[in-house]
Amino acid sequence: MKRNNKGCEEDACSLEKYPDEKAHKRVLMFVPQGFEDLEVATFTDIIGWTRVLKEVKSVDLVITAFRRSVSSKHNLIIRAHMLLDEVKIMDYHALIIPGGFNDSGYEEVYDERVLDIIKKVYENGGIITAMCVGSLPVAKAGILKDKKATTYSLSRRHDNLQTLRDYGAITVSERIVVSDRIITNRGPDTTIEVAFKLLEMLNGEEDMKLIKKAMMFE
Repeated sequence: MKRNNKGCEEDACSLEKYPDEKAHKRVLMFVPQGFEDLEVATFTDIIGWTRVLKEVKSVDLVITAFRRSVSSKHNLIIRAHMLLDEVKIMDYHALIIPGGFNDSGYEEVYDERVLDIIKKVYENGGIITAMCVGSLPVAKAGILKDKKATTYSLSRRHDNLQTLRDYGAITVSERIVVSDRIITNRGPDTTIEVAFKLLEMLNGEEDMKLIKKAMMFE
């Protein structure tokens, strides 16, 4: 059996060792067509700063998608580091699902392969960060049942809060909600706060504050 770059046989790494608090952290971001620009760029920037400051633990962010190039609602085009089918779940300590616009292709976020990734990262002990309507596929994956959550509530076409409730979530009117390693938020306005919250959950408060200071948020 082939061995991976962690020195263990593929599909044979012990779940008890994941995630290792002392391990180099890796974050996966699934980016669908029609994504919200701010909810992608903010994470690449803030997490990217961990590779600038030597005082903090470095965190890698890997972008995955169904195709090599993905376009946002506002025509920002980004290139995925790897296709979703190439992802090895055990390599990642967190997953980010940005929000987006259904009229621009965002529906692909409900694909069974995406739902499977969400469930597996969570079941393996990872953090799920669901931005805006990104909480809807997370709820559909079944991991928000009986947990507090929020989502974008100003849609004229869809009652997103009711959709969360239909999947068993407990909806609350808060800007950001953290419930059992799952972060949800109400929209693009809280993206910077959510990115720092994810960094704090990954690396600890001290590293998060150092990055904030270096980026002049404090």
